[in-house]
Order: sequence, then structure tokens, then C-alpha cells
Amino acid sequence: MADKRDRILELTKYIESLGVQVNLGKNKARGNKGIFLSREDAFRIDISKNITEASVLSTLLHEFAHFIHYKYDKTLKSLEFVFEDLSEEEYEELLSVTVKNIPKDFASSLYETKKQLGEENKILVEKIKSIYPDFKISEPCRKIERTLMYAFSLTEMQRDYIKLKSNQKNISRINARINKLNKYYNQPSELWARFFELFFTDKVSALKLAPNVCQRLEDTRLSEVKEIKRIIF
Repeated sequence: MADKRDRILELTKYIESLGVQVNLGKNKARGNKGIFLSREDAFRIDISKNITEASVLSTLLHEFAHFIHYKYDKTLKSLEFVFEDLSEEEYEELLSVTVKNIPKDFASSLYETKKQLGEENKILVEKIKSIYPDFKISEPCRKIERTLMYAFSLTEMQRDYIKLKSNQKNISRINARINKLNKYYNQPSELWARFFELFFTDKVSALKLAPNVCQRLEDTRLSEVKEIKRIIF
């Protein structure tokens, strides 16, 4: 652990030498493990006080990667600054690193809720089909909806239909949230930062998941991206 603390202090000192203020465990990093902030020519990295000491180094590397990306490409929309002409195979490697290393619980509750709603819907559909054999879950059932217009008290079948439609709306909302999360984790800045942190904390795993990208990064350390060239782990 002492070795890791030394690495954290060494990296912090180096990052600060580049003009970036580094706050280790002084705030909550806006609810994140860490965050990189830029305003005009001022840069800051906050590492949350709520994370374990074991997570500090990888989080610091992750946010430092965001700083490097921003310095060379303020749009954060491309990886050309470090990987020119990225091949499809290399892009797939970056995706594999991201999938392997994103927090496993980031959407687990969403997937579990979606699964439960789907299972409940199967039961509801079977019950409705026992009365309306031609019923299709993908289409509104006009026959049932007409009965709802004049109902003073709901039958079990009508309640099942209402519950089914409610579940479908909830599943659509969950899908939208999952897609938003996937879009976030698959954007260039996150692909780069997650690969960067893995490469400098667990190179063996990085080589297994992304051998071609690792080679590209090794080559880049001899190029104009001096922030990478000077990191020695």
C-alpha cells in the first residue's frame, strides 16, 4: 500500500507541475469518484473523499486522461490526438476495455427491474389472451379500451391490461436510461480514460483486452504527447 501511496504522490506532483490543481479527498467531486474541471486556462482535478484509498490511483489516472484529451482536443469528440486512423479492430478493443472495467452495478438495478417487469408482462398477456385470443402486446386493444371508457368498477382483466400498459411505459423509460448510460460510457473521452487508467494500473489485463491499442500507446509515448511520454509506472 505504501508503494501505491508513493505512486499517487508522484503522479499528483507531476500533474500539478503541468498547471493542474489536484484536490485529493478534499470534497465529494460532485458525487463522482473523481472529476476533471476546466475554466478558461485553469484546470482542476478533484478526487472524492468518499472513495477507498485503493481507488485513488486509478481515479486520478482517469481524470488525468481527461485533462490530456482536453488539452489536445477541446471537443473531446475524437481520439485522433493520440490514435490516428483508429482501426475498427482497435476501436472494438477500446470498447472491450470499457465494458470490462465500468462499475458492474452502474445499471444492474435497471436491468433487474426490466427483467421483473418483462416476466410479469408475460403472465398478464397470457391472462388477457385467455379472454381475447387475438390480443397483441405491441398494439393497443381497442375492445378493452372501449370497455374502460364506461367502467364504473374495473374487472380483473381490465386491471391486468392497465398494469400491462403501465409496465410497458416503465420498460421504455428504463431502456432510455440504459441507452443514455451506454452512450456516456462509449463516448471517445470515456473510452480513452478507461483504457488509460487500466494501462497504467494493470498492464497485463490491458494487453489481453487491447494488444493493438497498447502497442499504439507505447508508440505514442515517443511522439508529441509528452504528458504520456513522461509517465513511468
